[in-house]
Amino acid sequence: MTKIAIVGPLDPDSFADNLVDAARRSGHDVLGLGPAQPRLRPQRVQNVAGIISERSPRLASKLQSKLVTAALEFKPDVLVSVDRRLTSESVRRIGASGTKTALWFPDHVHNLGRLDVLLAGYDFLFFKNPILVSQLAEIYGVRAVYLPEGANPTWHRPVGEYGVDPSIVVAGNVYPTRALLLQRLLEAGIPLRIFGAPIAPWIEFPDLRQLHENFSVTREEKARAFRSSTAVLNNLHPAEFAGSNCRMFEAAASGAVVLTEPRQGMEELFEYGREVVPFRSFDQLVEAYRRLVAHPEEGRAIADAAAARAAREHTWDQRLDQLLVELL
Repeated sequence: MTKIAIVGPLDPDSFADNLVDAARRSGHDVLGLGPAQPRLRPQRVQNVAGIISERSPRLASKLQSKLVTAALEFKPDVLVSVDRRLTSESVRRIGASGTKTALWFPDHVHNLGRLDVLLAGYDFLFFKNPILVSQLAEIYGVRAVYLPEGANPTWHRPVGEYGVDPSIVVAGNVYPTRALLLQRLLEAGIPLRIFGAPIAPWIEFPDLRQLHENFSVTREEKARAFRSSTAVLNNLHPAEFAGSNCRMFEAAASGAVVLTEPRQGMEELFEYGREVVPFRSFDQLVEAYRRLVAHPEEGRAIADAAAARAAREHTWDQRLDQLLVELL
């Protein structure tokens, strides 16, 4: 049994929530420490504190003092942060106690900000982007390791019948390129269901705003929404230039057909055409959707193959084991 402390927001079905759950099911002694930056109220205070903390590592470290104290009292063998805001001072204080420290960054490279995590003093840095890992390790000597995200076999599994809803399901933030694509799909007459945080006011797409469910789906509810759809859309942020994201694994594990933009390294995770359906143009996306509607038996076969592959090779339990092998 390993003592593991995990830093990151613990909202249901978040990255940290899934890691805590995987660690507990694997028999480890685990402590979820919550986000690196404590949540403050009202929201405007939180926003201001976040901006100031980005510019003042000293203030950020002070705000993290309770988290560091809790970690030191727990005396973990390993600390895994999925929150890039943990400061170098906090990392050093925890590491000085003998704890192995790691950052597992769950997002695209644009959200690495000023790249200060490379100087934070972690023992290892884990990224889901294989090209980024190669660059960091081979050119800059960073102890970077490729580690994709995964799915939770307890929550993300086939629930109900495939394809009873003709819609394409979208789960995640609606940023500009996604808004453009969704608007094109609407104009092509393709039904959509959109889950996630409300669309930002500055993204002026009234048709999408009216269609948006204005809530997020998590755990079994997310799995049910994915499985019942004709397909799950997995368009990727332009800065996601290699690898994949958690929605790919969660939707596949839930027994959904994933319509995805291809990226380098993705075909090593799922077989194109048999387990996921790639599209390289808008026309290909529309054609793929219409084929699924016309031939639901093909969609069901793809969805079931994806679920089997995800359960076999892409669980959070397996990923956590890989991380611990590197660290310990």
